Amino acid sequence: MNTTQLKKFAAEARTILKEGVILRLEALGFKPDGSVAEEDQPTKGQGFVLFRGEALPDDGFFEKWQSLYNRIQQKGIQEVYEEAAYTWFNRLTAIRIMAKNGFIAPVLEYVSASTRIPVILSQARQGQYPELSASEREQLMAIIDDGRKSQEQFAILITAYCHSNPIINKCFGGVTDYTTLLLPQNIIAEGGFIDLLNNAPFIDDEDYKSAELIGWLYQFYISEKKDDVFASFKAGKKAEAEDIPAATQIFTPNWIVKYMVQNTLGRIYLDNNPYDTDMKEKMQYLVEPSEPTPEEAKFKYESLEGLRLGDLACGSGHILNEFFDLMYLFYIEDGYSRRNAIENIFLKNLTGIDLDTRAKQLAQFALLVKACQKDPSFLDAAVMPNVLDMPAPLDMNFVKQTLPEFFLGGNAKMLQETEEAFELLQQAENLGSIMKFNISDSTRAAIEIRMKEWEAQPAETVSDGIKALLHSFRLILALTQKYSALAANPPYMGGGNMNEKLKFYLSHNYPNTKSDLFSVFIELMIDHVTEKGRVGFITMESWMFLSSYEKLRNNILDNYHISSLTHFGWYIIGIAFGTCMSIIEKFKSNGRKGEYSYLCIEDIDEERKVPKSYPNKTNGRYSIISQDNFKKIPGSIIGYWISENIINIFLKGEILKKQGDTRQGMATSDNNRFLRQWFEVEFNNIGFGCKNKDIAIQSLKKWFPYNKGGAYRKWYGNQDYVINYWNDGEEVKANAERLYNSVTRTIKSISEYFKPCLSWSKVTSGNIAFRYFPEGFIFDVAGCCIFFKEQSLINYYSAFLNSIVAKKIFSVLSPTLNYEAGHVASVPVIIDKKEQVNELVKITVNISRQDWDAHETSWDFQKNELLCMDTETMLANIDWYCEQVYKETGKQLCIDPAAPEPEKISWCYDTYTKKWERLHRQLQENEISLNEKFIEMCQPMKLRYSNRAKYHTFKSQVIMITPSSGTRMK
Repeated sequence: MNTTQLKKFAAEARTILKEGVILRLEALGFKPDGSVAEEDQPTKGQGFVLFRGEALPDDGFFEKWQSLYNRIQQKGIQEVYEEAAYTWFNRLTAIRIMAKNGFIAPVLEYVSASTRIPVILSQARQGQYPELSASEREQLMAIIDDGRKSQEQFAILITAYCHSNPIINKCFGGVTDYTTLLLPQNIIAEGGFIDLLNNAPFIDDEDYKSAELIGWLYQFYISEKKDDVFASFKAGKKAEAEDIPAATQIFTPNWIVKYMVQNTLGRIYLDNNPYDTDMKEKMQYLVEPSEPTPEEAKFKYESLEGLRLGDLACGSGHILNEFFDLMYLFYIEDGYSRRNAIENIFLKNLTGIDLDTRAKQLAQFALLVKACQKDPSFLDAAVMPNVLDMPAPLDMNFVKQTLPEFFLGGNAKMLQETEEAFELLQQAENLGSIMKFNISDSTRAAIEIRMKEWEAQPAETVSDGIKALLHSFRLILALTQKYSALAANPPYMGGGNMNEKLKFYLSHNYPNTKSDLFSVFIELMIDHVTEKGRVGFITMESWMFLSSYEKLRNNILDNYHISSLTHFGWYIIGIAFGTCMSIIEKFKSNGRKGEYSYLCIEDIDEERKVPKSYPNKTNGRYSIISQDNFKKIPGSIIGYWISENIINIFLKGEILKKQGDTRQGMATSDNNRFLRQWFEVEFNNIGFGCKNKDIAIQSLKKWFPYNKGGAYRKWYGNQDYVINYWNDGEEVKANAERLYNSVTRTIKSISEYFKPCLSWSKVTSGNIAFRYFPEGFIFDVAGCCIFFKEQSLINYYSAFLNSIVAKKIFSVLSPTLNYEAGHVASVPVIIDKKEQVNELVKITVNISRQDWDAHETSWDFQKNELLCMDTETMLANIDWYCEQVYKETGKQLCIDPAAPEPEKISWCYDTYTKKWERLHRQLQENEISLNEKFIEMCQPMKLRYSNRAKYHTFKSQVIMITPSSGTRMK
């Protein structure tokens, strides 16, 4: 399936259909703002409608126009033309799919490429018509012989066809509504939508038979709308109800859907049918547990008809389709007929819910296509899949008056609970499946009984009032149902983009997961499955690591079992962030192990869009472990890839925040105004060496050293900037007050200014480097710092935090590679051999400082290095060289050096390069020694390397300078 071309097709289709609908709206008298001039409004007469000076047959035009007008006033003209364009996209694409599957004769295909006349129109001109009403037939007969009115003829014919075809009519809405009036203008013209549909050679016949086609088309059709919504977020707009579907929809690749369904429903089936090896072999992505499911943890069912399956954010129905396929296999294996199997799936097993009516339409259609592919008798759409969208809000006075009729009486408690449910349904289009209905079991049972009774009655005997309630009651039942298995790719939306009503509801009903809709759905799904049931979901990876999801993690780790989890790198599902898919059993883990693995984009077959091998056991991030291990890590991070050795560090070490205070510094809110590099200001006006703010004020200096983070650099350096902090920061504080009505919102940690500390940059390269800052610095939001209770600890912690042991720990605490103050504060530190470590660190920091000050960009620069070479430096180089030879060979050298020639540039350069080779090697050896010491301290972790040479991969980032270029290098 060529998804690149599908995206192009869907985008072009949306543009063409929207333009056509807008033209129809103009023809119906609507202005761009949705208003209508009085003379352009239709008037109903006796047997006719007067519209724009023309008398039209009274065939429902007036009622449809009024319905359209009311909808535009309610939703706005843009929402209405988007809705109409997509409804016609659905209908016409569905007709094409049905024809390609052989369910119906060709309708939209051209009779010939030269004439570009659709079959339905050609047949009508030959006297073969679809089922037509009397008024439609009259209208058609009046114009059928006029070759100039092909558009009008096609409009009548396709409207009649959509009305008469059961699947199109039931899935995509009755054509008696106002969308009939909005069939796009020029739809059969050259370059129109029918032309585009008939010239899509990249969609082959097999694609038309795949449920994936519908999902891809849906995602691509709304992608432009999605871009618009996200652009509005950047401009500060919050997501309104109509924005949520486009903002939260992501199509799920087929193999991931299979994984979720096979490891939820599939595992339940195999736990109940352990000897069905043939069925097991059909489930390619089934995870075989390291140990069989304990008997007490198995979900037992008496018959397949009792399994309740669902997707509470079903989108276009991809997951529902996979549930359907697997359940169908189970039913056939169990001896059911095809007809009975499908009816049971639709009526008893499967439920889908979505906020987006357009997605719900596609989900129903996709399931019916599945059914008809197996049994054509379902073409009559007499049995519909149970896929629900959100009901329109009902007047509460009407609801209160009608409920007693629905219940045929009902007690006060029952009526009160259902009234409250309908009150909540007023927000259904904004909240969707996250609504929590406070309905007792007895009230729910009464609703279920009455629903069956009302639905069993002939439609003409049911009052309009009762009919108006049925949709809402179906949703209430679906959202109070306990399911055997649920799977979903839930919606994604962070709290910052939510409208106030949505945010308020989440804060009161989902306080532990309110940060994002996807985490709310994790909690929701677990709550909606029955005891021992299974949940499968693919979501952002952030719930595994971030502190905002710690309560969610603890709830899962304490009360449920993570059966399997696959962690993905970027772009696995086409989005630029990491994701993970998880299978959770609603039963306490009790020490059982789960399977954890990792896939990156390189592990995916680019052509087939599936893993090259699954699971990947060769990349070092595959493990079968107990989730109890995660409780040993601060924040209960899902660090599945870490060894028992690293976990022992968390148990043995003392977390850094007990000895050091990690702080984030100021954000000036205007760096161009308040920051300079030190050489851009008058040197005498820089307040070097101030120990506290009192000395800084008394110094009458304007500029002070400023730690702005900077590039990756260990031990010492990145001292480039100064800040205007005259008179205790008078100007920068006044600016913060002006912008935010608060100083402390952006000018943080004032009490720690000018104190010595360790600092690091918030980098995302996967590396983190710590360096010493002496007293006298103010620090930035990007130059986070650690202030220790005892100054003697600075060197020791500097060594540990720069070690490879700490690097491993950081990969657990911040797998997203963005190292915040909280991550550093949580690092467990092993304290031992303090004097040895401190001595090595002093030497190492001194080397790094020499390197920094050897450059003219340092404010402590004294003299060009080449001019500093002397006899002492030469002798130090010789002594070091002899020492290296002795270490490597055991030989003792005695070198008689030539006379120094400091007046020659060649001698100075040779001495200079040997000096920095010596210092660089010494720094490297110091780092190796420090790493070895920390590894030894952490035994029995056995973080060993086969030989010391392997430590050279952890070379320091000491910077050197070459006289020829004047640039720093590793």
